[in-house]
Amino acid sequence: MTRFFLSVYDYFSSRKSLLFTLLLVLIAVFLGLASQVRFTEDISRFLPADKTNERINRAYRYVTSSNKITIYCAATDSTDREQQMRAVDAFVERLQTATDTTQVKHILYKIDPAEMMSVALFVVENMPYYLDDDDYRRMDTLVTREALARQLEIDRNILTSSAGMMVRQHLLADPLQLTANLMSKLRDFQAGGRFDLYQDYIFSDDGQALIVVDCAIPASETSANKYFLKTLNACMRETEKAFDGISFHSFGAAEIALTNAGQIQRDTLLSSLFAVVIVLALLIFTFRDGLKIGLIFASVTFGGLFALGLMHLIRGEVSIIAVGISSIMFGIAINYPLHFIGHHGSVPDSRFVIKDIIQPLTIGNITTVGAFMSLIFIGSDAMCDLGWFASLLLVGTILFVLLFLPHLLSHRGRKPASSHAPFGRFVDRPFEKNRWLVATIIVVTVLLAFSGDESHFEADMRKINYMTDTQQQEYERMRGLLNDHHHVLYYVTEGDTPEAALTANEESLAGLRELLTAGEISKIGGIGHFLPSPVRQTAQVKRWNDFWERHRDSVRTYLAEEGEKLGFRADAFHLFEEIIGRTWEKTALSHFDPIKETLARNYVLENDGKTMIVNLLYLDADKARSVEEKLNGQKNASLSIAFDAGSITRRMIASLSDNFNYVLYICGLIVFVFLLFSLGRLELTLIAFTPLALSWVWILGLMGLFDIKFNIVNIILATFIFGQGDDYTIFMTEGLMYEYTYRRKTLSSYKNSIALSAAIMFVGMGMLIFAKHPALRSLGEVTVVGMLSVVVMAYVFPPFLFGLLTMRKGRKRLMPVTLKNLLSTAYAFLVFLVASPFITLAGWGMATFGRTTEKKKMAYHRLLHRIARFVIYRIPQVKTTFSNLSGETFERPGVIICNHQSHLDLMCIMMLTPKLIILTNDWVWNSPFYGRLIRYADFYPVSSGIEQMIDRLRDAVDRGYSIVIFPEGTRSADCSILRFHRGAFYLAEQLQIDIIPVMIHGVGHVLPKQEFMLRKGEIRIQVMPRITPDDARFSPNYSQRAKEVRQFYRREYEAVCRKYETSDYYADLVKHNYIYKGPAVEREVRANLRKHHNYVAEIAALPDEGEVTIENTGYGEFALLLALVKKKLQIIAVEPDDDKRELAENCASVPPNLRYVAPTHEHCR
Repeated sequence: MTRFFLSVYDYFSSRKSLLFTLLLVLIAVFLGLASQVRFTEDISRFLPADKTNERINRAYRYVTSSNKITIYCAATDSTDREQQMRAVDAFVERLQTATDTTQVKHILYKIDPAEMMSVALFVVENMPYYLDDDDYRRMDTLVTREALARQLEIDRNILTSSAGMMVRQHLLADPLQLTANLMSKLRDFQAGGRFDLYQDYIFSDDGQALIVVDCAIPASETSANKYFLKTLNACMRETEKAFDGISFHSFGAAEIALTNAGQIQRDTLLSSLFAVVIVLALLIFTFRDGLKIGLIFASVTFGGLFALGLMHLIRGEVSIIAVGISSIMFGIAINYPLHFIGHHGSVPDSRFVIKDIIQPLTIGNITTVGAFMSLIFIGSDAMCDLGWFASLLLVGTILFVLLFLPHLLSHRGRKPASSHAPFGRFVDRPFEKNRWLVATIIVVTVLLAFSGDESHFEADMRKINYMTDTQQQEYERMRGLLNDHHHVLYYVTEGDTPEAALTANEESLAGLRELLTAGEISKIGGIGHFLPSPVRQTAQVKRWNDFWERHRDSVRTYLAEEGEKLGFRADAFHLFEEIIGRTWEKTALSHFDPIKETLARNYVLENDGKTMIVNLLYLDADKARSVEEKLNGQKNASLSIAFDAGSITRRMIASLSDNFNYVLYICGLIVFVFLLFSLGRLELTLIAFTPLALSWVWILGLMGLFDIKFNIVNIILATFIFGQGDDYTIFMTEGLMYEYTYRRKTLSSYKNSIALSAAIMFVGMGMLIFAKHPALRSLGEVTVVGMLSVVVMAYVFPPFLFGLLTMRKGRKRLMPVTLKNLLSTAYAFLVFLVASPFITLAGWGMATFGRTTEKKKMAYHRLLHRIARFVIYRIPQVKTTFSNLSGETFERPGVIICNHQSHLDLMCIMMLTPKLIILTNDWVWNSPFYGRLIRYADFYPVSSGIEQMIDRLRDAVDRGYSIVIFPEGTRSADCSILRFHRGAFYLAEQLQIDIIPVMIHGVGHVLPKQEFMLRKGEIRIQVMPRITPDDARFSPNYSQRAKEVRQFYRREYEAVCRKYETSDYYADLVKHNYIYKGPAVEREVRANLRKHHNYVAEIAALPDEGEVTIENTGYGEFALLLALVKKKLQIIAVEPDDDKRELAENCASVPPNLRYVAPTHEHCR
């Protein structure tokens, strides 16, 4: 990828006019495409597109009163209802004049009595379709002569009263009052609740006249509603002026939406002004170059155009909410020009900037884009829009940065970046080296991991909406008026046709009545059976026809005779006689249009080829969820759905929660896999990924600690901040690798760019913490928490972890720690830890129970011997070879001496024979790991002097034990033979026993003194011939003998090194010198070593001493391997490529006999 973009840069360097023409054409094309994007404000697009969500959303959209505005008309004197009614009439007239059907569908302010009488008469005339079991039981008591006579007398009294004229037609059509119960049910469709009627006008129980305006404009379209509400308010104010003592006030979803929009605009404007001033000040202070600042904004603007233009081709219709949320991605996109321009200040030209920075830029971009592209696989349209826009924005921005920005900057004058680094001194501090800080962060992380369980989602949408105090009061007031402080659950049945929907609704009513009887719901509101389905009609008319087949003749006779007695004309009840005289049949649903157009207007909804029948269930709020779940779990749940005003919010939050959990895992997997692919090492991947995981722990923990709840707005921002942290940790990891590879100071530049990017995001979004709107304030809170988390983790943990792998006590490790070596060490250490208590317990048991006998002592020594053999021969990645040149059996005691390189030396000696007494220094004697073991074995410290121990050691020798002493007294750091102390030789002289020389090779390379980390290698244990007290090869004087034996060891050790320290021996060390320097470097080095068989033949062909020059040494693996094998050969490695040469000469294992030079240097000292 680096080669591709460098080729593009080189191509356009001499064709600038072509490049800028291409840029202008692309801008024009993307502008044209972006202008054709169709935006939608439907928030329900965030729900996954399954059938249940579609049904709830469709029902919610049409059932709830989100498009209604309630207007209250209050009088100073609440008893003056006449004045209120005149004011209401005047207001309605003004509103109807000022608006049209595109703004107002319907205005309800009074009940038309003629309409209600017409409906009542329709019900009477069609009573066979409506009567139920209770009505028929009552009818059985009304068809006798006596009962009929009593009812007719009651009818006559009513007709002769003052109200007679109003009910005359009804009474004559139903003289037996068969529909009395139906009339009672009809009254439920009038104002009901805490409303009453006065001269057909609707009044609340506190004396205010009510007007309900059904708006044609959706509440979400705030721009159109702004004009309409302005008109509405003007009509209210004009009416107030016309009527003294009258006041109007209104409440509705459109007003809340407009209040929210206004508050958002004010909050956003105020915070944006402060943010722009601070951000510009930061950029000006940092770059002090207007063009550079302009190019930063040009980069992200191009990215935005690129995204919108391609969105038109890919999606067509786009959720404006998703695009608005995705705009936060500009905070991530701005990283790319910031890093590029910031690095441009410290690198000679744009070509070098591309070369240095393309790796972290592209890795960060691809991982973040890949993560957000996972959103398109979620079933939600808005989430898909979110994923596409966010991804395309980042792609467009980085393309501008890599293709066009280098040419716009290449001829600009350059100033040192450090002089304008706004956070220079602060960010350059090595936070990772402050152990107290690191320990504190780790402890805080653990504590926050527990408090993270306290973070929750905010399911109440009102808490993330903004309402004025007056609107909040009106909301509670309206809720009380409409629902009598009951919770309302909507139960909607649905069908492809009105008939199917009515049938499903009638099947559901029985279940609803059971809930009513059980007390789980308080009241059912709906059309009931006033709009019967064809199935119900058939059953109803059969029952009616059967009933009147039995009673028709007698009732007619009784009606005529008893009516005549009471003075009724003979034809007075002709309509009733016609109703009972005909044979009824089921009829078309259109027959019931008088009901459908009046009573059922708000209960039967026909849209999009579907019919929905609505029932309102009034119940206690604490029972709502259980009733909702019970209704939705019924057998006919595919035809019905129960929900309340919070259901869609709960489903949206549950969907977002599930989706973002899914996205978080998918994003994490994508980021992890691509980091592994890009960085080439699992260790580096963990270094880059661990801060991301820990920052998410911090975000959740701090939100739980400060009771900041997730909502449908800030959860998306939280994940974007997670993506921001992805870029930061990648840049930090790449910067650490760069400095480790070339020893060029570049991390400071990266840190400053990160700090500037974080500051911009922190200021830009963090200023919202002062907003009054709850949703915006939650964005500010999450920004503060999130940016604090990701920046702390990015600044501390990558350098800390990378330092653990590559540095020790401020110097490069000769071999960096790898996961394989770490696991090998952990395994070996675990084996020892498991064995240590066992050995200690065995020694304690032998010493405690019974007498301490020689047999017990010997058993304990054999145990130590076997465990030592077991451990040494099972060290992972290590081959152990034992060589006994003299056939030594250790049957005769002696003083065993051995060179000392590692902690493993002791076990290497213990595996030789069980009959050993080892003299150790105080550190080993007091070791927490094996100090107690060696004390049980009668091993002795030498701090008190050997002279004081002669008698005790003589006794051990007499019992057949050999004495082990490491004459160097300490481990050799470079594996060379150090000066021998005289104690071992003095002891051999005093006891007149042989010296048994043992040489160990490779242990110091497997487990060096400086590091407690096992490496791959070979251990050779060589037992050499005994040195007797009278051995003529060495001086009889123990002091002189110590010097001579050391020289003997040096000669023998050098011979072993020449024989075994071959190119194969050092190949693993050489490979590790190129680890953590990029996958391409490591792959090439490994490939070269594999191809040339570790350069065995090439190295063998060169002299052991003198000087050689190697041309075009590349990354230097051959030169390094040669220098390690042939330590006396002076090597000059020539490499023209500066990067390769610097990489090679900064390898940790470069010995003094190797020098890297450029071709222009003389190839000599």
